[in-house]
Amino acid sequence: MTLMLRAARVRPSQPFWLIDESKLPSDPEHARRCISLMHIAGTSLAMGVIRNLLRYCEASSRAKHPPADSNAWPLSPTQVEGLRAALYFLRRYGDGLLEAERDR
Repeated sequence: MTLMLRAARVRPSQPFWLIDESKLPSDPEHARRCISLMHIAGTSLAMGVIRNLLRYCEASSRAKHPPADSNAWPLSPTQVEGLRAALYFLRRYGDGLLEAERDR
């Protein structure tokens, strides 16, 4: 975790989950495990962001006062369905990652 925070401060324009191979453990098995855990964390983060977007969209469509940027909210039905599809596929991908991690 400290490694990721330090990397984020040095290069704030890069996402924290980008893997700097020079910082990985020298043991190949340990390095693979670190990469696997980073993929799981990134997938979980993406799912959380999409869930929050869908919740905000739902709340803004029920709100009595429209949001400041009324052009962006609520999302169109196509956008909502696209986010739901993305969430579905991320869940499937995440399940596969977790299953692979359990099998190790």
